[in-house]
Amino acid sequence: MREDLTAAETAREDLHRINATVSNELKSKSEALEKVSKDYSGLRDRTSKLHKEVRILRTKTLCAPGQHSRATEAAVAKAVRESEAEFHDLRIKRPDGRIENWVRDLSCRLITVRHLPASQTPGAISDMLRAIRANTGDHDRTDNDNVNTYPDLGDGETFSDRSARRFPLEGHVMGKIQLAQDFKAAPG
Repeated sequence: MREDLTAAETAREDLHRINATVSNELKSKSEALEKVSKDYSGLRDRTSKLHKEVRILRTKTLCAPGQHSRATEAAVAKAVRESEAEFHDLRIKRPDGRIENWVRDLSCRLITVRHLPASQTPGAISDMLRAIRANTGDHDRTDNDNVNTYPDLGDGETFSDRSARRFPLEGHVMGKIQLAQDFKAAPG
């Protein structure tokens, strides 16, 4: 009977160890499963956020061309409003052939701020000047169809897209020269 009792106690201890081992394994598997579940829910949330961002970006790309053209039109309208006061003095080139500073400034602004391609800048400025002259010129402002509302500027009143591409570069170089002069003139 002692042997049976010792065998039963040994079996009971083995069963206890096996239960503890299985319990520890179940606990670790349960923790791993909870972690995977959290990772899965985090990935599911991230996936849904990415789907929303993709939808938003697709909508923005579809709307971007319209916004770009409206921004260009707004820049042109603003430039026209700002320069209407001096319509009689506006010209693209000086008599000696040099391009006016307002044209350079406006070209730089249209290219850098409003992202108008440099190849379209000369045409946009010429169109603005024509519109300004047509709206503020000497014609009698009647609704007569025979009145030329867009006077011809001629070849002397245009500039090339090469010049338009050059203006922002010249401005950058002039800025560095001015900075160097300011450092040179500074005390110390």
